Amino acid sequence: MTLRVSISEARARLPELAQRAMDAPGEPIIIEHRDRKERLVLTTESHLLMLEATVAELRKARAGGPFKLAGSLQSDLSDEQLEAVLLKQKEARKAANAARLRDLLEG
Repeated sequence: MTLRVSISEARARLPELAQRAMDAPGEPIIIEHRDRKERLVLTTESHLLMLEATVAELRKARAGGPFKLAGSLQSDLSDEQLEAVLLKQKEARKAANAARLRDLLEG
């Protein structure tokens, strides 16, 4: 669950919030200001770089035009089996993205 704090609370708890953001970079902290519609987000630089790299990849993929389904997908898998396969693929993609981010940061 995303943590939401007021700007005055964030000011008072900044070291604690910074540590929390560094311990869990995928869980940004929302900082709200009562006089502003737009909110701030506290996260790590590595998480921001990963988001920027993901957006760049998506933009590159879109440059080729919109996605078009070439045919119908058929499977002998049950819904549960299909969900398990999709979850495994999602986890593999997440690991690949993390490895790419490490390469970007180290290189």
